[in-house]
Amino acid sequence: MVEGMRVEFKREYSETIRKTVVAFANTEGGTIYIGIEDDGRVVGVSDADDVQKRVISTCRDGIAPDVIQFLSCDSKMIDNQPVVVVEIQRGTACPYYLAGKGIRPEGVYVRRGSASIPASQAEILHMIRVTGDAHYEDERSLEQALSFTTLEQTFAAHGLAFGPAQLRTLGLRAADGEYTNLARLLSEACTHTIKVAVFQGTTKTIFKRRQEFSGSLLQQAADVADYLDLLNGTRSEVHGLRRADTRDYPPEALREALINAIVHREYAFSGSTLISLYDNALEILSLGGLPEGLTYADMMAGASIQRNPHLANIFYRLEYIEAYGTGIRKIRECYQGTGAEPTFLLTDNACKVILPNLNYLREHAATQPTPTTVHEPQPATYATPLPAAYATHTVSNTQPALPGEKAVLAALAAGCTTRRAIQTVTGFSLTKTRNILSHLVSTQRLQRTGRGRNVQYKL
Repeated sequence: MVEGMRVEFKREYSETIRKTVVAFANTEGGTIYIGIEDDGRVVGVSDADDVQKRVISTCRDGIAPDVIQFLSCDSKMIDNQPVVVVEIQRGTACPYYLAGKGIRPEGVYVRRGSASIPASQAEILHMIRVTGDAHYEDERSLEQALSFTTLEQTFAAHGLAFGPAQLRTLGLRAADGEYTNLARLLSEACTHTIKVAVFQGTTKTIFKRRQEFSGSLLQQAADVADYLDLLNGTRSEVHGLRRADTRDYPPEALREALINAIVHREYAFSGSTLISLYDNALEILSLGGLPEGLTYADMMAGASIQRNPHLANIFYRLEYIEAYGTGIRKIRECYQGTGAEPTFLLTDNACKVILPNLNYLREHAATQPTPTTVHEPQPATYATPLPAAYATHTVSNTQPALPGEKAVLAALAAGCTTRRAIQTVTGFSLTKTRNILSHLVSTQRLQRTGRGRNVQYKL
């Protein structure tokens, strides 16, 4: 008997056994023999009962989530010496971690050969997403040292209570007491940002200014709304004794487009939400296409599937959202009777809203009959029919290969037809697997059928 992937020897008991237990629970399970030297020589333990009690105690108190149900501890006679044998099964609530360290590489261990080593952040995220396949906002945050100054102040300003009870009911704390990704998004430690760029003319050739907004999503929403209001020019016309003011963009449309981009984006992607302001239009590019099961026609009709239901609920409580599924309708209503239409472009992984500049249209109506067209190459393939205003663009399906494509194609060739099966075979994260599958579908190398959990892929 030698040490290996599923076998570990310990000469005597020490609390460091927890690292090995965590590693086995996060990987393929294994057995720890206490009373055997690294070279396999049996030395035994002086008090097997005491060692068993200490193993159970340190694993119960020092490892989270509870791993005891996947652990058995007994004593055996090996070579006439008493040896404590600890058997650990792979757990169902990975990642398991040292309670004093948290869900960080220094607290999460995996088994590699005969060693228990810290897991990488990518491995931790993969374990979180494989376990239960929950909404991103419900998953455990990798950062647990969070503060909620902005959230507390915003709730207080709206006369809403905020305390330990609300942290749980709003979805900021999970059942095990750990902060969720939703908590991180609403805390000052939020890593996602919104970038605003102002360009000269109608192309991205010349920058005039740029600004990046960070902090709690609530703070970003307020700061970006104020900034866009400053950039939203006003045209005044005097008719007799009366003056009529027209903003470049209807303020309500601007507000709805911004809130939609924050509430409905896919936060599993690390990129920023991008807002680009040209002379003739404003674009908001948000990561994440339509949730599975929702079509372009459904979206335009007002149907709504919440990608981040807890985040949407908080914005609803704060009256930033009046009702679910009304944002696009309000944006379109703001442009009724103006002679211009907002445009909604969709791909598998992004959504772009284009708001025409009403004052620019009036000033250039005679020289530019189609000023709502943004002179920028559009995505090669759309998950939904391309709006009529963009039908003249020439597109190409020639796109560079993504890292990992060969592994995904091999899994498909081996008979895997679902995203979960492909993810299990390749070992890729949920986000990476979805990105590759979307890319292969968009380049017409895969066919996707079904909806929701019944989606299947074939070559």
